[in-house]
Amino acid sequence: MKVFLPFQKDGNPYLEEIAVHSSSDFIYGDLNDYSKEFEIVNIHWPEALFGWLEPTQEDLVFLEKCILEWKKNSVLIYTKHDFTRIKGLTPNFKKLFTLIEENADVFVHLGEYSRQFYEERFPEAQHKIIYHPLYRSYFKIRSKEAARKELGINQDALVLIVPGKIRFNTERDLILTVFKGLKIKEKVLIATNMRSEIRYDFPGRVRLKKFINIRDVLVNRFKKKYQPPKYLFNYERLNYEEFGLRVAAADIVLVPRIDMLNSGNIFLGLTFSKVVVGPKTGNIDSQLTELGLPVFNPYSRKSVKIALLKAIQLKKENFKVKSDLINKYEPHNVAKELDKLFQNIIRSHEA
Repeated sequence: MKVFLPFQKDGNPYLEEIAVHSSSDFIYGDLNDYSKEFEIVNIHWPEALFGWLEPTQEDLVFLEKCILEWKKNSVLIYTKHDFTRIKGLTPNFKKLFTLIEENADVFVHLGEYSRQFYEERFPEAQHKIIYHPLYRSYFKIRSKEAARKELGINQDALVLIVPGKIRFNTERDLILTVFKGLKIKEKVLIATNMRSEIRYDFPGRVRLKKFINIRDVLVNRFKKKYQPPKYLFNYERLNYEEFGLRVAAADIVLVPRIDMLNSGNIFLGLTFSKVVVGPKTGNIDSQLTELGLPVFNPYSRKSVKIALLKAIQLKKENFKVKSDLINKYEPHNVAKELDKLFQNIIRSHEA
């Protein structure tokens, strides 16, 4: 089974976890690399089609021509990771998502919420669920004790980690406020890609910029304020080894997303056998609830605090997710289900 992925590999090992166990042949490339021998064209992130840059009107016209060509010989599958572009949604980005959604023969969803949501909007397409895999192949799983020793973290501290990039000030402010409110003496907050940008517009800022860059001053002030041992922040993407080291050192993984359809950080936390806390939004809500993990209203700091306190109690009780509940997220099982879906789609398409 030849599956064309019309984009370049990036740092997210989601697809690689599946490919390791799949009997399908996944081929990455640009829009111009399409061949009639590809039985399936599988789009995951529409922005990736143009290197994550905003498409021009000419780009969108070209993509529409590509889609028409693809659908003559191949099945167009859209794996739905996001509602739409998370940050910087412009009219052209919106058109890009709409173009993919309206032409998809099959939607692959990561959970039931997504399937129901989009089945109502695009009833003529097929809608199937294929779960997000755990990250079994790409991280070295160290012991918590060894990781803390290497990072200089107190072995007795409660360690909370926020993995991935903090995209908005609202996410950052939520994390910091709730963490500071935890009445625990020995606590550490790890952020693998913290947002240091601040709101710095005020009357006279432009004139003042001739003498001093107030933005740099405030960013540096923020970074100096949040220092070890209580705060272990990085401000750019880490390599797998450093990233995994920090996750291994944690007790609890906090997913601070405000309005998200999915989050790979849930499965990152499960891979490292951590207690995961996340928002009641999209597929995240039902996934965590089914696993017996705390969820919160992302618009209520009180709700986040309550969920964190529940997570702390689970940690004290040495809580572990039941193996039968997590089995469907194992990469070999996800790959098996995806291969089966591909085969069934091609058979029905040929018939």
